[in-house]
Order: sequence, then structure tokens, then C-alpha cells
Amino acid sequence: MSICTSLAGCAAGLLMCCLLAAAPGGCRAKPAAEEIIVYCGVDEPYASQIFAQFEKQTGLHVAPRYDIESSKSVGLAGKLEAERDHPRADVWWGSEAFLSVRLADEGILDRYQPSSAADTPGQFKDADGYWTGVGLRARVLAVTAGAGPFPITGLADMADPRLKGKVAISRPTAGATGAHLAALYVLWGPEKARAFCRQLHDNDVALLGGNAEVADQVGAGVYSLGLTDSDDVANAAANGGKLSMVVPDQQGQGTLAMPTTVALIRGAKHPEKARKLIDFLVSRQTEQSLINMKFARWSVRGQGDTIKAMQVDYRAAALIFARAQREATAILEGRQPQ
Repeated sequence: MSICTSLAGCAAGLLMCCLLAAAPGGCRAKPAAEEIIVYCGVDEPYASQIFAQFEKQTGLHVAPRYDIESSKSVGLAGKLEAERDHPRADVWWGSEAFLSVRLADEGILDRYQPSSAADTPGQFKDADGYWTGVGLRARVLAVTAGAGPFPITGLADMADPRLKGKVAISRPTAGATGAHLAALYVLWGPEKARAFCRQLHDNDVALLGGNAEVADQVGAGVYSLGLTDSDDVANAAANGGKLSMVVPDQQGQGTLAMPTTVALIRGAKHPEKARKLIDFLVSRQTEQSLINMKFARWSVRGQGDTIKAMQVDYRAAALIFARAQREATAILEGRQPQ
């Protein structure tokens, strides 16, 4: 066979492929796999491992969207609100319950009661199925090595004059601090909660950019005491920080327990795949993975080590969240709340 004949044959073959590609059903490229889009307030180093486990187990692909530390979950919730008429996300995985309550009330979440969470107590899931909790973190006190002139046991120690200028929290607009203050507004009443914030301001409490920064600064000895999240203390200690964790008020009111919360977005483009992911995220398997990774510290199912949690109504706290955040921020900054 001559080179010319061979080239002619190749050209004919290429022309045939082009014609087939143009014809209905002919030589079509394989469609791209559909992605389950997750708006995720759980820290990326942990959530990404969970998503990888799900993808390996199911063959489905997850496309997470994360938020930055200083606006953890709050920014994502704002996106969901802005996109309510044309939702882009399929699943919401929040770092606590208060925003999920708010999103459910605004009609952004859809009902789904995953069978894998049948053993989750009612305290940590919505009665109507709008969100389900998995893995507990808690608000804790980070204490630097050799910190204080007295034993640290509860929130009141943050206002002790002996620690003036040595206490740090994150701004109420960052992370779980706003949620914690909302819980105090419900548990104590607004007047007592505002008085506590004034005590903190008078004690020269430092307002930092996030809970991770609080733990890191305490671990570095910049501050003696900090109010933060249990996972942030674990991270700071793992990175060489010299600090310990005190779960506050265990002989009194308890501390704020924070389940991560998983929900289906109303109008999700991939609802069946989203439900499969939700089933996986709220399962015992995933919860144990979160505990093993030291993101969650305790189980919502009450197994293993436990803590005394505040008996706070998440819905009531969600309703007062914006007010508590606004007023507390003003007081802590030395302004008059509006």
C-alpha cells in the first residue's frame, strides 16, 4: 500500500468520525459526572477527608464550597439566602445548629429524616426533619500552661480582675461566639448577658479574628485564658501550643454543645444523590471519623465520654441570634448597643 493510499484512508476515517459526531447519538463525548454541591461550614481539613470516604464508597462526586474562619458558616448561610430562588447547593453542612434553624424557618431547607440517624436523640435533630446533628464540639476555655493564680472552672473566671488584659475571645461576628452569646441571652436573659459582656469589656478582654486564633494565642502564652471551641484547642495543642482545655461550668449550667448540622436544600438539583450524602454524613461511621480526627470531641448519640451541656432551646437562640450578636459586639467594643 502506498503512503498516499494510507493517508487517503486516514482522511476518510476522520471525515466519517466527524459526520457521526454531528449525527444524533453519534460519537458523543461521555457526559461529565454530576456533582453534589455542598456548602460546608465544617473546616476543610476534616470535611475533605469525609467527602473522600464518601466518594470512594459510592463513586459519586462531591463539590464542596468552604468559608473563611472569620465568617465561618455565616457567609455561606448568606449565599443560601441570596440563592433561595435558584439554589446552587444541594446539601448544607453547618458547624452548629443555630444557622440551620434560621435557614429552615426561612424556607431554604427541605425535610429529610435519614434512617442512619434513627438513634440520634431529639435534642440534636429537628423534629420536622429539616436538619440532623452529627458530632459534638463544645465551647471551652483554653488555658495557657501555668496560667492562673486560681483554678479555672467557668465563664465567670473570664471577668476576674486577676486576669485583666489576659483574656481573649473571638469577635461575636466570627465563628461560634455569636451562637454562644445567643444561648446565654436565652439561658440568662438579655440583661444578665449584657452585664457579662460589660464585665468582659471592663476586664480588657481582647477581641480576635476567630476561635482558632484565640487558641493559638493562648497556646503561645500571649493570653492566659481564652473562650474558644474544643477542636481549636486540640489543633493548637497538636501544633505545639502549651495549653489545656477546661470544659466550663460542669458543676453548674453546663457548656454550649454544638452539633454539626446536615440538611437538604429546598430545590436541590440532585436531590437523590444529596440524600445519599446526607445518610453518609449523619451516620455513626462518619461521626466516629470526626471524633478520631479530633474535630468532634463527643457523640450526639451519647456514647463514650460525655459532657454536661446547657439546656438551651436552639430555636429560641436562633431567633435572638442577630440581636445578641449586635448588642454584644457593641458592648465588647465599648460602644452603646443600638
